[in-house]
Amino acid sequence: MDADWKLALDRIALEDGTVHFEDKSTASPVSLDIQKAVLEIRDASLDLTRPLPFNAQFKIKQGGQFDASGKLALAPFNGDLKLNLNSLSLKPFAPYLNQVALLRLNDGSANVGGKLTFKSRKTLNTQFQGGFSVNKLAISEEGGGATFLGWKTLASDSLKLGLSPNQLHMDELRIVQPVGKIIIYEDKSINIKRIMRAHAEPPSPVNNTATPADSGVGKNDFPATVERIKIDNGDLEFADFSLKPQFGTYINTLSGVINGLSTSPETIAQVELDGKVDEYGSARISGSIQPFHASDFTDLKLTFRNLEMNRLTPYSGKFAGRRIESGKMSVDLEYNIKNRQLSGENKFVINRLKLGEHVDSPDAVNLPLDLAIALLEDSDGNIDLNLPVSGSLDDPQFSYGKIIWKAFTNVLGKIITSPFRALGNLMGIRSDKLDAVAFDPGSAELAPPEQEKLKNVALAMAKRPALTLVIVPGYDIAEDRKAIQTTAIRRDVAQEMGLKLQAGEKPEPINLNNPKAQAAIRKLIKDRSPEAKNRKILDKLKDYFDTSKPVGPAAYEAMLQQLQQGVTVTDNELKALADARAATMQQYLEQAASMDASRLGKAAPEPVSGDEREVRLKMNLGTVK
Repeated sequence: MDADWKLALDRIALEDGTVHFEDKSTASPVSLDIQKAVLEIRDASLDLTRPLPFNAQFKIKQGGQFDASGKLALAPFNGDLKLNLNSLSLKPFAPYLNQVALLRLNDGSANVGGKLTFKSRKTLNTQFQGGFSVNKLAISEEGGGATFLGWKTLASDSLKLGLSPNQLHMDELRIVQPVGKIIIYEDKSINIKRIMRAHAEPPSPVNNTATPADSGVGKNDFPATVERIKIDNGDLEFADFSLKPQFGTYINTLSGVINGLSTSPETIAQVELDGKVDEYGSARISGSIQPFHASDFTDLKLTFRNLEMNRLTPYSGKFAGRRIESGKMSVDLEYNIKNRQLSGENKFVINRLKLGEHVDSPDAVNLPLDLAIALLEDSDGNIDLNLPVSGSLDDPQFSYGKIIWKAFTNVLGKIITSPFRALGNLMGIRSDKLDAVAFDPGSAELAPPEQEKLKNVALAMAKRPALTLVIVPGYDIAEDRKAIQTTAIRRDVAQEMGLKLQAGEKPEPINLNNPKAQAAIRKLIKDRSPEAKNRKILDKLKDYFDTSKPVGPAAYEAMLQQLQQGVTVTDNELKALADARAATMQQYLEQAASMDASRLGKAAPEPVSGDEREVRLKMNLGTVK
């Protein structure tokens, strides 16, 4: 009878081992030297199903120490281990990063600690639960000294990592003092894309019968969830070198949380981050987003306060053709996306904006910005703009920046093309005629409705202290001449009738049925006829009394028309009338509407096209120099 073999070993150990690892597949070899390695198994026997006490430890010459202890079973392969990796230097692994990106890993170390279990079934089920940290990471662009990405600490005490089934879960991930930069270069390329090395991708096999389910499209092969990401005291640098002059700004002391980050398409993450912009500005990001499906759902608000606007000169120069000397801005931006459709309300509040010299730019819009600012700026120096935006992310020409700029130029365009409408909106007046004041032909008297109009203009301008008003004296050559001629003949007929007019009194219409008026008209016709110059007074009187008298108002109306046409009205008289109208307006604005005379101006008289009822004097808005 054969007896079963038995084996009992209290201890199997490998001590003081050394291993040199070298990977020459990278441009610079990756080398690791394992030193003082110890591998120990206790209570070994031929029963491979019995878990054996296991212990392993070693040091890494380049930096780091590893310890593992627990139990192992070989058939089936199962294990329950406690792992601890301390201060693993990441610098030896720099060639791997440099192989895929133009980056240099300058510093960093990693720690991992926790419990590792694995069970061999159809596949090897592996689970790790514990924590990790990556400390003092410093990555710079190749050939440059500035940090591209880094942090003081990236750590979690609640890491759960599994294979078969796959999963990654953390209750909290902490990022302390992260730093990064986003750079737009002269050719408008972005540093994030520019640092990646170009690698030829193998052609995908053609399978015309493949379905989304067959190809795995939409499947989440490795679900990952981070319940809470806490960011503490981060710094972000942004620079745009494609502008002249170049633009740069810093968001610093960025802190906050991102809750519910997950690869699951149904998950919506909550975001709340606060930071400081440059020296005295602030930034806040809040809202919700589907992290890996942002084009399906995004509801984020970006709030900036007290930004120094002179830092935006590169953008104002490029798009508006002007430098910004000073001013501060607060911005509320909304990114609302649902089913790839963008909509949002964006609010800009600008305080004490002062534009500087012109900047040559082919992209600049040709708008009188000084006037636009004067119309928008209230008595406290604030400009308050609401810019609604909308668009489809499927539009090949879609660009959020272009949408905002288009909305901005549309607002400015409406203001510039209809400045008095914008001014009237301040008083709740919806009128397209606020830019002109109407006078009766031949008159410089300001009617009550026009007085109200000027009063409203003055009240609105009181809210826009940077505006000036220029009155353009106007006269209608035909209608004003006709009105002056009519008034002159009425006055002459009244004088012939023996009627006395008070100073400034208008002569009344002529009653053509009145015999006295008829006699006065006949007298004026005789005196002003061409023949009257060559006749003696007695002959004229004889002719006058001998001439048969006209009968009926129509005949006297014709005579009045003849007399009116005989009244000479010079261009200087018309211009004087126009100046008198402008003076009336100016006097009313200064005395009745309490407008500062320094904000009023008068242009040269010019002819206008009116109608039989009114002559309109234009007003132009300008800015204080």
